[in-house]
Formats: sequence, structure tokens, C-alpha cells
Amino acid sequence: MSLIHGFARAVRENPDGAAVRTADRTVSYREFDKLSQMFADDLRAEIPPGGFVGIEASKGLGAITAMIGALRARRPFVFLDSRDSVASNAEKVALLGVRLLARSREDGEAYLTDVPEAWRAADADAARGPLDGEDELCYAIHTSGSTGEPKCVLVRPAPLAAVVRDHVEQLSVGPQSRTLQFARLTFDGCMTEILWTLTAGACLVVLDEARLAPGAELQETLERFGITHLKTTPFALTATEPSRAMRLRHVINGGGACRSAVVAKWSEVAALHNAYGATETTVCNLLTGPLDPARCRAGVPLGDIVGDCTYHLRDLDEGTAPAETGDAVRRGEIVITGPAVAAGYLTAQGVRPFGPAGDGTEYRTGDVAELRDGDLYFVERLDHQVKLRGYRLDLGEIENTVCQAESVVEAVLTVESHDGSAAAGGDALVCYYLGDADPRDLRRHLEAVLDPYKVPSVLERVEALPYTPNGKVDRESLRGSRNLGKDAVATPAQQVLTLVGRLTGIGDAGPDDNFYALGGDSASTLLLVAKLRELGWLDAGVRDVLRAKDLRALTDQLPQRSV
Repeated sequence: MSLIHGFARAVRENPDGAAVRTADRTVSYREFDKLSQMFADDLRAEIPPGGFVGIEASKGLGAITAMIGALRARRPFVFLDSRDSVASNAEKVALLGVRLLARSREDGEAYLTDVPEAWRAADADAARGPLDGEDELCYAIHTSGSTGEPKCVLVRPAPLAAVVRDHVEQLSVGPQSRTLQFARLTFDGCMTEILWTLTAGACLVVLDEARLAPGAELQETLERFGITHLKTTPFALTATEPSRAMRLRHVINGGGACRSAVVAKWSEVAALHNAYGATETTVCNLLTGPLDPARCRAGVPLGDIVGDCTYHLRDLDEGTAPAETGDAVRRGEIVITGPAVAAGYLTAQGVRPFGPAGDGTEYRTGDVAELRDGDLYFVERLDHQVKLRGYRLDLGEIENTVCQAESVVEAVLTVESHDGSAAAGGDALVCYYLGDADPRDLRRHLEAVLDPYKVPSVLERVEALPYTPNGKVDRESLRGSRNLGKDAVATPAQQVLTLVGRLTGIGDAGPDDNFYALGGDSASTLLLVAKLRELGWLDAGVRDVLRAKDLRALTDQLPQRSV
């Protein structure tokens, strides 16, 4: 069944039910049907088949009206956010040949107007026209650029309909359901949450972004509006506390790795699901059933196939080999195949289909996963693999192990310079983590379960993690937050202890601690030796640190060895 057939059935079977609810208004399916049909008629009159319409990406009834109207008119659309740079929007408008922009009146009606003059190409004739020769397209969406330059992805309607159909079934969406429209409209996660709702006769709750801020604001919104279905990010699920006042029935983690602590927390109030997919493969490809916290302590699976696709694991060293259920453990890059693979990237030279032969048959996601006993688990992105001291490390694998420790909620690893300099590369594996775990206990846990070269040099407990606007951890901000500058403490001994605390993440390092038991390594040893020399122990060496039973053995020698 197509998306429009699904919407028409919802109108037919639930005409007086709530289709869209905003902060101050509820619109029935009968009324929403009229609004979206009026806009569809305008589109057909103004834009030829294959021509793109822009939709202003502001939270509200008008944007949803325009999106459904575009689907009904069979005109592809792209969401454009005025908060993005003028240059970025101008590039999108020119690439897609967008002439008209859908905006919203106060009554929720969508109307067409010219795109802002600042977004128009200087040479109007240079703008692209309708994409002749392409199969019917549903929408264009631009990747975030987190793994390179942003790219324009073209998505077809039929594969999206299959994804939506499977979500409606697995999440039991119906007329009594209320979905919170959480994702920004320029992120493809919005497609499934909007469409599983409006093709199933459910109510879509659309609110301004201030009401969606993770934490107390999101908690209050979920309670006040009686949300039953929520798809959101790991950050939002970590920062927000569930409550018994909520009416949630299904919560979906998407857009990042799901942690066992999140499963344990949210499973108390709803069925928690984990979802996986890529913009280039029609939003979502894998979805779990309700997760059991007891079975997620060693990792959270990615789920079973949704939509019209299959996958295999591409061997990281020797080419492609299928991932079979019988394998005990198999690691490789996730490759999605089938109709869910999008039409391709739109470039100035035309559409570039996916697949090594450019035939559009497969998409290599760049995500490394592990197949264990029939379940697929995310490990790390290929471009996040690092080489440190001769070893190749999957940071995501170590992060997941850290999160298995008691009282750890989330963990992020980076490779940094021990001395906090901005020099390229790094000599320290640094782990920032949320939770109440004592860093000493955490280190003992990791040393018991990880190979020595995988144990982080620094375990740094933080109160919060920085995130990008699309809900991903801002690793660059984390690296910048750790500064091993000059100490402003009274005595040389205190300066040594402060440095050791910063080098290992053990902020309360004391005289009775052994440097290596705290996490000291060869690189940090050199920095400690440099500090001892700076404090006057001019002939201090690596051997002195290695032989010292504890830090007191070093600090007690400072008065005698200094000159």
C-alpha cells in the first residue's frame, strides 16, 4: 500500500479523529484532508512533474500539511531551514532547482511563495530544472556532513512506504496512539514518525523545539500531551527521566548507539526498541522488538529487517562475504541491499547511484557490526577506528564495554595528546563517562575484561556530554574540554598529584596511590618525569617512576633532589 493510500484510509476510517495536535489546536482527519488537498492542487498547478518544492522547516501544522500535500501531488520536496547558512540553502535550492517555498499561515494552511532572493542563483538559467529520466522521487535530504561534506540524497516513495508499514505493525500504531514529532524536519528521522502516525489514523503532536529539549522540558511534554509513541536520540533518552505519569507504550532509540542503562531505565515505563538505518537506505533498516534489559547487559542488538531490504557483512580485509545466522561471531561492515537503497546522491553532474558499480544495488554504510548468535550489534564506524601504539582500536567496542560496568550510563572515547596540546595525533586513549562509577573501580573492571592495550589511559567522569544539533556526541568539544595547563597549587607535591589526576582522570589521586594502578602508561610517565624535573629534580628519570611504590615515594624525594 502506498503512503497516500494509507493516509486516505485513515481519513476514511477516522474522519473525526485527531490528526495533528499543536500547543493550542487540534485538527481532525477530515479538516487535515482538506488542507493537504488544497495544497496538493496548488502544487500541481505551479510545479511540473519531477520538480522539487521547498518546505520551510519550522515546527507547526503548515509544514506537515505541505509535506502530505506534496506526497498527494506526487511532487518531491526538500525541507529548508532558515537557521542554516544562506550559502547552504542557496546551494540546495540551485542543485534541486527549487523555485517555490511552502510556508505556513497562522491557521495552519500552507501556501506557496518564491524562495528568498538571497537563496536564488545569480544566474537563474543555471538552476536545475525537473529531474527528467528519474524514477518517481519522494524527497531530497542532505546528510549532516559528520563523515565528510554534506550530500544530497534522493529517496523514492515505495521503499519509504514499506518502512512505514512495518513500523505501524511492530509498534501497534492506531487511532488511540499519539506520536511526538521530535526530529528536526531536516533530519530524516522525521519521515517515519510523521508517516507511521498519519497512515494509521493516529494523532501527531507538533510542538515548538523549546518543549522538546532533553531533560525536564521533554519529560513535562511527554506527560502533558499523553504521548504514547516516541522516537528519539540516545542523548534525549539519557538526559530525560521517565515517570509513571507518562502514557508511553513504545519508545524507539535512533540515531546512535543504545546503551544497556537506557534500556533498563525506559523499559520500566514502555516497550523500548532500538532502530538502525542510514539516510542513503531510506531512514530505517533494522528494528528490534521490545528489549529485555537482562539480555542487553553485554550490548543492545540492532534488530530485524524492516522495509524492503536485506543486508550482509562485508569482510573488513578480504572483500564481501554474507553474514549467516549460524556464525558464532562475525565482524564486518554493514552493506544494505535491495529497493530500500536510495536513488543516489544528486551532484552538479547529475545523479550518482550507489554501489561499487554505480548500479544502485547496494550501499556500504561505513558501520562496523558484529553478528553474535544470530543478533547484530553495532561496533563502530570505520572512520572512527584509530591506530594507537601499533594497535587498531574500535572505539565503539571499548565504549560499550565501559557502559557494561555498574553505574556507568554513557561513555565516549577519544585519542588525545597526554599534555593537552593541539598537535596532530595523540598518545592517550581518553574515556569520558557519565555515571557514579568510581574511576578506580572502573579501571579494575576494565583491566579484568579488556586486553591491556584497550584499557583507556584516562578515565574522566563528566557531568554532561556535549552534543551536536543532530544529537550526536561532539567529540571535538570533548577534546577541547581537557586542558592540562599550568597548576596553580601551593606545593610541589600537590602539583605532582594534580598532574597525575589529570593524566589518569583520577581527580582525587593521593600520595598512597601507585601511578600505574591509576592508569599511568609510557606516554604519561614521560610527562610526569618532565614535571619532576620542572620542580627541581633535574636528574629524574623513567626508572624512578617505575620503581616508586606510590606517589609519596616520588613527592617525598622532591625536597632532597631539587636544586
